[in-house]
Amino acid sequence: MKSYNLDQGEYVVLQCSDVGLMNDGSVDPLEEVVLTNKHLILVANVFEGVFRSSRYLKRLPLEQALDDMGVPRTAVTKVRDNYLLNVAFEDETISLCFSGLSGGSATAARRWERAIANAAVGDLDGIDAGSELGDTVGDLLEETKGAVGALFGTAGQSRKKAEQYQRPISVTKRCVGCHAPIVGRKGAVVTCSYCDTKQTL
Repeated sequence: MKSYNLDQGEYVVLQCSDVGLMNDGSVDPLEEVVLTNKHLILVANVFEGVFRSSRYLKRLPLEQALDDMGVPRTAVTKVRDNYLLNVAFEDETISLCFSGLSGGSATAARRWERAIANAAVGDLDGIDAGSELGDTVGDLLEETKGAVGALFGTAGQSRKKAEQYQRPISVTKRCVGCHAPIVGRKGAVVTCSYCDTKQTL
């Protein structure tokens, strides 16, 4: 397994090798994109001469992809024939083009959007680690639906209903150790800032 400089307790959840990074209107190829339980990692080879290159890792903390209410800031957009996954972190927004640098895969982009959103809120069981073959079949179905929708004027209606993201429920409870108020997402494991007691909301 390649080295991703993982932290203690960090592990790989999902990875993909056919990915491009949008940069000023062009798509730069990445060696791979890796999703862990704590970071989104972009891996690139940087050429430093004719016969020399270096492996570059950019680690983006998933906790920085959440807004003030704990909702992941992710969106899939279509620019010409490319489906892009946009993830807004505190300091920057990245746009990834999956499954082919010339034409992005809608299914792969949406699968990764859900995976990043789930990992950011700590729901690792909800991540679909489907195959690239499943993405290809999903793209074929999407193109067929798009053609039928264009003919009959129903394009995109069922997709919008299916993709509505369920906003995490925020709860307030009393700490089991010191009874101080604790706020967080329902089902999340939190540590009390007063007495350091770990508990599930």
